[in-house]
Amino acid sequence: MNKQYPQSAVWGKHNAACHAAFQAMWAQYDHVVPFTLGGDTHIDNLIVTCAPCNFGRMEHSLEAVGLADPRARAPVKTSWDGLERFRSKAV
Repeated sequence: MNKQYPQSAVWGKHNAACHAAFQAMWAQYDHVVPFTLGGDTHIDNLIVTCAPCNFGRMEHSLEAVGLADPRARAPVKTSWDGLERFRSKAV
């Protein structure tokens, strides 16, 4: 997206120099049960989340922040292409 819209979709070397949309799309692994609460790195304790959600929850449990366990829901299938359409237009 930055190549298509360099003035609007800014991507810098530091968080403060990056458009917030990029931060929200930055997928990360998150521990459902944080290390500080006894969680481990087993695949059953990992989910994919955006960076703001991962950093926002930090060491708090799902219950402490009022979230349901995402592993208890069935995946939602959509036609979203993961923004691959921008890859094909990249210069």
